[in-house]
Amino acid sequence: MAGAIALGILAAPVVAAADNSITIPPMSQGDPAWAGAPLGASGTDTIGSEGCAITAVTMMLRHYGIETDPASFNAWLGATGGYVRWDLLVWDAITTYTGGRVSFSGWFGPDLGLIQRELDSGRPVVAEVQLGGNQHFVLMTGYTSAGGFLINDPWFGDSVQFSDRYGDPASGILSIRTFMPADAAPRRGERDGWLANAVAAVHLAQ
Repeated sequence: MAGAIALGILAAPVVAAADNSITIPPMSQGDPAWAGAPLGASGTDTIGSEGCAITAVTMMLRHYGIETDPASFNAWLGATGGYVRWDLLVWDAITTYTGGRVSFSGWFGPDLGLIQRELDSGRPVVAEVQLGGNQHFVLMTGYTSAGGFLINDPWFGDSVQFSDRYGDPASGILSIRTFMPADAAPRRGERDGWLANAVAAVHLAQ
């Protein structure tokens, strides 16, 4: 979990026509291998307490064949200016970390149609939600016609249906982050919009 922010634009519910999921093993920010490591330069926050964003990103990167873990990613971010205000993730740093193999491509509101299109293209999406009144990030990995969106949740270290834990995604998702692997060509008309959005966004959130 992380400090709370709010974003109020809601999208219409998506009705899935078929099942579509990306198999990504869940990871826990509370894994003893890294839970106690300080998050960035924070004197109080740890990966276990506030490392949901970097754990969600780590799962996404491993899906694209980049061997990393929250401890390694956190150490690199801390050493290279990948955090601001001690432990707030600079999302653009992901592009540098992967050497361009995976690029941060956008910061959007809760657009359920965009989430479904990303998942249909095999691209998992990092979503901002609220957990216990605090900002939290999960990795969206698919959807089913019966149960809606599927997520990997770093706080619990499991895979669940979004609605079972966070309710209606139209109101439970506050914002999303999208990513583009280097070997995937964006659909016509998408690239300019993604780049403009990435430049315009405030690149902070953890």
